Amino acid sequence: MFLLTLPTLLIKSTAKNCYRYVSSYKMTGNHIMKIVKDCIPPLDNSSHKGQAGRIGIIGGSLEYTGAPYFSGISALRVGADLVHIFCAKSAATVIKSYSPELIVHPLLDWPNAITEISQWFERLHAIVIGPGLGRQKETFSVVTELIEIIREKRIPLVIDADGLFLITEKPYLLKDFMSPVILTPNKMEFERLLNKIGTPQGNISELGKYITILKKGETDELFSPDVNLKWDSNAYGSARRCGGQGDLLAGSIATFMHWTLANQNRIVLDTNGDKCLAAASISCYAACHLIRLCNEKAFKQKGRSMLASDMIEHIHESFEELFGQ
Repeated sequence: MFLLTLPTLLIKSTAKNCYRYVSSYKMTGNHIMKIVKDCIPPLDNSSHKGQAGRIGIIGGSLEYTGAPYFSGISALRVGADLVHIFCAKSAATVIKSYSPELIVHPLLDWPNAITEISQWFERLHAIVIGPGLGRQKETFSVVTELIEIIREKRIPLVIDADGLFLITEKPYLLKDFMSPVILTPNKMEFERLLNKIGTPQGNISELGKYITILKKGETDELFSPDVNLKWDSNAYGSARRCGGQGDLLAGSIATFMHWTLANQNRIVLDTNGDKCLAAASISCYAACHLIRLCNEKAFKQKGRSMLASDMIEHIHESFEELFGQ
């Protein structure tokens, strides 16, 4: 079941260049999907390379090379044009071997990592921190400073995996963000985070004005400082919980978030609503349904043997089934 409570939405129709009102206060999943479709960049030769999304992934270590690959390749398969992965030197060659489409920078453990990585930030539309990051003290020190730069530059941010461990240890890093930040914890990570900040479940306003939390599980739940943007959904999926699915989700969210933020004029809320928070909620909904449908399709073919890599092959057909383009 899915039910999203929102203020009245005024959505611009690209076909007729006019506005149409869509229900007030209670929107179904079908309404949300219409908003997502309006924000997806058309394949009509009107844009140049990069406009559909330049996504950054900060993660990848000696032990964990698959996670940043999964996040990066899902961002590309969903429709981003370019993906940059900023990883440790020991992970770079392995990640490159997975896919020639990924732009890999072995900079995360360089002495001048902060300068070398942050110079790329002006080119990026959204950044994912966490897949395969590891928990080394030196890495967390670099990432802490990078988060501060991301905040200053107001770049939309998705934080997953070991990035969530860092945020749980240093929740103050999310204070004063004026651009959307989406956290994607599972049940245990969610509980640890709330215990750390000492707030009741679902009340995340203590983290920051623009923080959205997507709690992953059998039923995905979204928590937002704007109570009208909360939702939950258990559509699609299977009982198979192989590693890598959260990484696919994080990369997908980043691409959808760029699209929705770039088309805020097509998601016009009343004066009490915030477009950035609405874009974050909508992006999570779209990405959750896409990856869960990929999971369901791959499971039907592979069953217990299903892997995250099997899900990648279903992104195209699942995208067309959900969004029609």
